[in-house]
Amino acid sequence: MYLPARPSVLYRPFQPTFEKQLQSYSEYKPSLTAPFGGGIQFHGFYMDDLSVNQMFVLPEGCMSLVICCYPEHPSANICGTLYKGRQGLFVRSECEYFVIRFLPGYAEHFFRYSIGEFSELEIPVGDVLPHAAELLERVVEKKTFHERVRAFEEYYNTYILGRLEIPRLIEYLTDRIIRSRGTLHVNDLSKDTGYSSRYMIKAFERYIGASPKLFSRIIRFQHVLGLLEGNHYKETLEHIFELGYFDQNHFIKEFKEFSLTTPKKYIIKGTTGNLADES
Repeated sequence: MYLPARPSVLYRPFQPTFEKQLQSYSEYKPSLTAPFGGGIQFHGFYMDDLSVNQMFVLPEGCMSLVICCYPEHPSANICGTLYKGRQGLFVRSECEYFVIRFLPGYAEHFFRYSIGEFSELEIPVGDVLPHAAELLERVVEKKTFHERVRAFEEYYNTYILGRLEIPRLIEYLTDRIIRSRGTLHVNDLSKDTGYSSRYMIKAFERYIGASPKLFSRIIRFQHVLGLLEGNHYKETLEHIFELGYFDQNHFIKEFKEFSLTTPKKYIIKGTTGNLADES
């Protein structure tokens, strides 16, 4: 019997400065039947001197392991859940990067730490992950993006026991939030599940690294990015109440909080994806 994929594993966050500016950008999502259970996406790109100061990372509700494949001095950082857009996460130029993105809820099984401990931080992977040096060595010695994907898969099969899992409550809540495009109220989720808001907040801090409310706002922001990519600014304004915004000022203020630019300016800059020079 065929079962449709859950909304959470179909979630694809958008990072415009990477996907639009870097010609070297590649991505890969393994099969849902792989040990990762659909909870991991892979990305690769080359960062040169020109682009290193133009990269701007937007909130997406995910956590990533970012590996700089510099032959002489490779390094890797765990980049926690972001609450606001940020510049400067990638500070080394002339380097190939390999990124493992953990979709909402999946990173805790891999790292065995509360994901809230990483939020808004960059932490060297060697401080957290056993056998991190071996992972770095396996990935960096490979020359192509797909070879690095296979190197990570081999590491996973060696050191991580079983299928990448997510607790059922987190699975259910993230599915509901993503399906609703971030418009559900926390009280509605509490009534729906029978769990208190306090309990859900605690669970989200452990597995997502953000509260249910903030996670919902990030999902809504990512949905709006998709609308603006189609230059649907006027149409988006017509539906801001359906998206849960109080008014146009609320919509613009929240968008700027996450991206440091306004929706209109985002569309103007949309051909390049360059958001980094906004203040």
